[in-house]
Formats: sequence, structure tokens, C-alpha cells
Amino acid sequence: MLVLAGLAALALSACGSGVPAQPQAAPAADQGMQGMGHSSMGGMHHGSDGVQLWAVQSGPLGVVVTNADGHVLHRFDGDSATPSATACTDACATQWPPLLVEAGEQPELLGVDADKVGVLQRPDGTRQITLAGWPLYMYAQDDGSLTTTAGQGTDGKWFAVAPDGSKAVTPA
Repeated sequence: MLVLAGLAALALSACGSGVPAQPQAAPAADQGMQGMGHSSMGGMHHGSDGVQLWAVQSGPLGVVVTNADGHVLHRFDGDSATPSATACTDACATQWPPLLVEAGEQPELLGVDADKVGVLQRPDGTRQITLAGWPLYMYAQDDGSLTTTAGQGTDGKWFAVAPDGSKAVTPA
């Protein structure tokens, strides 16, 4: 019985330190997820196994669109938005892989207007996601950290894409 009383006293003393708990700040998710950086999303795959377009805060470029792995998505000035058409094929598509989707697959969106998202058929028959008519690409050298401007301004024709489909620009 003495052992049980000792264990009960020990358990009760572990319940509190006598110091009142400090109020905690609201979790970042309560502030909305648009504008959150990839690292605040856990630095990992954001959700489902399908194609995702997420508006997130990058260090140097403000809010940009990323894929499921946190890689910044880009648009190419050599393409056309009206009508949607790609000019990046073959070797270009090796350096700038297109963001592809399977027939019937709908991308998961966060902070991106569904009315601006579309699909075009590439010359090789694959289906590429578009945003405001612009075909979307990844940059092969992008490490997914959102701390660099990887690919931004390459050849004066490649630009990270903002959630409305425009070119992302450095915040003022």
C-alpha cells in the first residue's frame, strides 16, 4: 500500500510544475496557408500523389506557385498563352521539364484560382498544366528550397510564375 501511495504522489507531482502555462501563439495554419513557405509546410510532399499547384512564399520572389515537391514552377516567354501552346520540347524539356497531368486528373490547388488552370496537349501527346494559359515547367536545377531564384530570368525568357499566372517579381 505504501508503494501505491508513493507512486500516486509521484504521478501527481509530474502533472504540473506550479508555473502557469504560457499562452501559445496560434499555429501558422490558422493564418491561412497561402503565402506559407515550403519549409513551413514540413519541407515535404504537400499531400496527395497527384499534381498540385500551391501558392507559397519564396524568400526572394514573393508568392510563387510550386509543385508537390516544393519546386518553383516557371513560364516561358517563347510559349503562347492565347491560345495555349508550348515551344519547349526535346532538349529544352530536359532542362525545363513540363508539369504533366494524366487525362482526367484534376490538380490539387491551394491559393491558385481553378478557373485559371488548364491543360494543353504537347506535341508528344502528353498533357501539360497551364496557368492563365501559360504552360508550366519545373527547372531541372531547382532544389526545392525556395531560398534561391533558381531559373528566374534564365535567357531573359524563363520566369517563376505567380498564382495569377503572371511573372513573379521581387517584392518591393
